[in-house]
Parts: sequence; structure tokens; C-alpha cells
Amino acid sequence: MFVGLIWSRGGLCDRNATAAENESYERPMEQMENKKLPTRVEVALNYITGEIAKGNLNPGDKLPNEKELAEKLGISRTPIREAMKTLAVSGLIETRHGHGNYIRKDEGTAVMPLMMFQLYLQDSSPEMLMELRYIFDRNCAELASIRRTDRDLAIMRESIDRLKALSEDPNSPIEKLLEADLDFHRAVYAAAGNKLIVVIADFVLNMVAPWVRKSLEVSGRYRAVGLHEKMYAMIRDQKTGLLSRESVEANMEHFMSSLKIPAA
Repeated sequence: MFVGLIWSRGGLCDRNATAAENESYERPMEQMENKKLPTRVEVALNYITGEIAKGNLNPGDKLPNEKELAEKLGISRTPIREAMKTLAVSGLIETRHGHGNYIRKDEGTAVMPLMMFQLYLQDSSPEMLMELRYIFDRNCAELASIRRTDRDLAIMRESIDRLKALSEDPNSPIEKLLEADLDFHRAVYAAAGNKLIVVIADFVLNMVAPWVRKSLEVSGRYRAVGLHEKMYAMIRDQKTGLLSRESVEANMEHFMSSLKIPAA
């Protein structure tokens, strides 16, 4: 199924594509910049989640107290306290009043990696979320072009038709348009034929949804229909390589301009 295709740093590429073409694939999002220094709360969050990821903190372990963490990280106790609240809300830790903070140890332990992933998404900038979405859409669209079934195409078609009908009615609730928009992308992910992609994509879509909603509000509703039609046609006709990337990049450029995110 993958004869003639290879994985490049940017994704699937045609083995016969020219070097210039392959280079062009990597330009739009390759240098997404987000060089701001982390806040003190982010410093605390990154340290604690890093210790969990490395196995230095395990389910049931007690975290160092606020004073110890503040001294170790060179920050005050206030951002440490805020980081603990964020971790507690995400379900990664539990606070036992009078005893301190502990890594959760219960039936939810098995989903801790997903909790950490969701926490990182919640703490991400629009640029970071945009880049993550681009990675999903760019590669999944190509996989969908190769693997899609008639049923996959029918679900995509229904989503676009629903989005078009809603866009033509000025009284349509924005939430309904958002639902149709996201349903199309979920159908593309499903057509990629990898259940791991679908599971992770749900986390990403939940976090990106507010920005998609804003894009629909800012740039007009009907514009989204044409962009989705272009991606659908590429998948229907089983296009890969440059033709595949052009349809995804058109969607991403529209999304970035709607949110005033500078292109690389």
C-alpha cells in the first residue's frame, strides 16, 4: 500500500518527488516561532510533569512541599501553589489537607499519560496548538487518501453538506457550524485507519475547538465550505504528495489568518 511513499521529516512524500518539491512541503509550518520565556507557573508545571514522565515520581508518591520546590526551582511559593491547583484539577495529583500533595493512585492511574497530555494541551499557546493540528491534518489527510472507504467519503460528504446548509442560513447557531466542521476532520482522522490517531485527535480537537469557532466567526462561514471541499476532493481522488499538502495548507493558512497567527 505504501509503495512509492516514504516518511520525511514533514510527513509522507512521493519517492519520485523532486528535492525542491519536498523542501516546499516543509516551509509553511517548519519554523513556527513561540520563543517567549516560560512563566513561573509553567516552570513548576514542567518540572513536576517531567519528574512524573521520567519515573522519578510515581503513583502514590508524595511531592516535595512548596518551600522545597520553590528553593529548588528558584521561584516563589505562589506559582508553586498555582501549579499544584492546575495539577489537581487535571487529575494528576490529589491534595490531602494537612499531609501534602500526592501523585494520584487509584483506578485513574492507567490514564495518567493521557491526563498529562491533556494538561500540556491546556497550557499551550494558540501557535503550539496550531502546529500540532497541522501535523495531524497534513499526515492524516495523506493516509486518508490511501485508505479511505466509500463509507468514510460518505461521512465527510455529509459533514460538508451540513456545514454548507448551515453557512447559508444567517441564523444558524455558531455551535452547529463548529460541530459540522469538527465532524469533517474527525472523519478524515478515522479514514486514516489508525485508532491511536483517532483517540489522540479527540484530545487535540477538544482543545482547538474554541479557535476553530473563532475562525468561523471572524472569516465568514461560507469560506470554510470551500476549504473543506478542496480537502475532500483530494481524499476522494486519492491524491498524495504536493497536491495533498496544498489542500491542507490552504486550510491552515486560512485558520492562521483568521486568528492573526503569523505564518513562518
